[in-house]
Amino acid sequence: MNQGLPLHIIPVPSARPWKTHALARALADVPAGAVPAVAMLREAQPSYGLVAFLKATGVPWLRPTQDDQELENALAAHPENTAPLLLGRIAMTGSVLHPATHGTRIGEHTARMLEPFHVVPLRTGDTEPLSWPWDTVANSHWFRSQMPWASLIFSGPNVTGLLTAVRTESGVLESFDALVTTGTPVSETLRNSALEKAAALNSTDFSLEHHFGADPMGVHPGADGFRVPLAALAGPGIAKSVNLRRRSIEGVDVESLGTPPFQHLAIRFPMVTAWDHGHGQELRQELFQTD
Repeated sequence: MNQGLPLHIIPVPSARPWKTHALARALADVPAGAVPAVAMLREAQPSYGLVAFLKATGVPWLRPTQDDQELENALAAHPENTAPLLLGRIAMTGSVLHPATHGTRIGEHTARMLEPFHVVPLRTGDTEPLSWPWDTVANSHWFRSQMPWASLIFSGPNVTGLLTAVRTESGVLESFDALVTTGTPVSETLRNSALEKAAALNSTDFSLEHHFGADPMGVHPGADGFRVPLAALAGPGIAKSVNLRRRSIEGVDVESLGTPPFQHLAIRFPMVTAWDHGHGQELRQELFQTD
């Protein structure tokens, strides 16, 4: 860790950390000019919703190093050669831009993107354990009261994640980060269906990965990097950052969906059902890197 950063460390001694009221209060009470960081036990397995929240807000997840002499950023930990899980769960992220009107329903896009995987959100809340029923009308009212940025954790049978909304000059950006834990590997048919749905719903972006470091209980210690990309969708704005001269990367297929100016790029990575030692991540980095 960079010891020069003015870190305000918030200790979380639980073995199964959630985004609790106590943690929310501690994050809200960070002194001005300080950078919050959450320090967990080295063996802690935080909920996927908490990890997604930390990533969305840029708050580091710290844990002791193996010799307990320093703290390291568990979100930046480099994956080892062996993943903790044999069958990857499905991690999905995506976003869409809504008009900033009272008719906008935050969460409808997220729910529809989950449909191909046969999971639905049933509960939500700004802290865990979740205490509100999933209702896009109620969600939208709550988000409007919290603007310009707010997030809710959600869950249902075989799914959990984070729903965020941010007010921009162009409208309201709805984003989700979800973990699907049905245990069923992604088929090419399912992958294609998810990409087509993301494009049909005018998604700003979308990604689909196997996650070999998370399960229904949460993210294994330092294992959020055990992800294998399967597909991505780049909307008209993000598509400009794809290096089209690298479209011939072996094993990666890039296809245009729709017609200009509302054109998306559908990106398909090699189909795998086991940890690929970071090969897919390297392919994605090569495709999106700029000269």
